[in-house]
Amino acid sequence: MDVPSFDGGRITMGGLLFQGQAQSIYWQAIGRYLNGRVHETFKKWDQDTRSYPAALRSSSLEGTERLLGQFVASIARRGLETDRALRGRGSPATDTPIEGSGVHTGANLEIHRLALAHRALLPAVSNDPETSLSRRFVDSLNIRPGAFGMNIDLKKLFTPQKK
Repeated sequence: MDVPSFDGGRITMGGLLFQGQAQSIYWQAIGRYLNGRVHETFKKWDQDTRSYPAALRSSSLEGTERLLGQFVASIARRGLETDRALRGRGSPATDTPIEGSGVHTGANLEIHRLALAHRALLPAVSNDPETSLSRRFVDSLNIRPGAFGMNIDLKKLFTPQKK
């Protein structure tokens, strides 16, 4: 048996049926590849979007999470097809590989975990600009005893707020 490994190498075994240890090695290689790709993608996302405004960064994080989920599903589906082809002997299509669903679930869990961690580090994004503007107006209004009784700090009103 000689099949490509997802890390660029090959998995080669001779004189064995594709079951047990051979099948386990195959699915472990796919799992390592998927987890490595997930971490690499989130690292690249973090580097590429550091200069983005918070709302755009949050949106791109959601897109990255969704696309990675689709990528993992595609690799898991192709891995399942290869697993069935290597087992041969007329294995039924309903026969689930021993490690395949665990690899898929593990990669999806890692995507979810990393997305939550990155989301927690993002500044809060206000979805209601009017509330944000009215809040800034109230914050910039100073009511003091005096000739006019109040003043508005225009610099505070029009300076972008850090969250």
